[in-house]
Amino acid sequence: MASNQAQLQMKKAGAGTVGRGKEGTTDEEQLELSMKQLNLLHVKCRELRTTLQHMLDTMPSSVSSDEMYARFLKSIGVAGGQIKDFSALYNSEESKKVLNQAKRSRDANPMGIKPWRAKDHPNWLDLD
Repeated sequence: MASNQAQLQMKKAGAGTVGRGKEGTTDEEQLELSMKQLNLLHVKCRELRTTLQHMLDTMPSSVSSDEMYARFLKSIGVAGGQIKDFSALYNSEESKKVLNQAKRSRDANPMGIKPWRAKDHPNWLDLD
């Protein structure tokens, strides 16, 4: 189920066709699709950074130990789903193609590549 969610999000983002080499696709369109794939991967990675905090937030101290245990198990299931979503997306063929293309491009022209900064891209969490 988790990998299905990741695939649906990739299709919504328009990243499901990256690297397929369709005729009629320009280099610019291919780059746009690759950027959408990388953005989705970045958003999923960012979501993982808050996984532990969300797990802890679901466990208030004013509940019984049995209820706390049940909530903890539920939060573990949610966290596992997020990890599976990210893993499926990261290990997908589309992501591998995009990351390999980026590596080849960086190896071919290593000069002038600026580090990516979130403050320079305030809408980076938007998937459209």
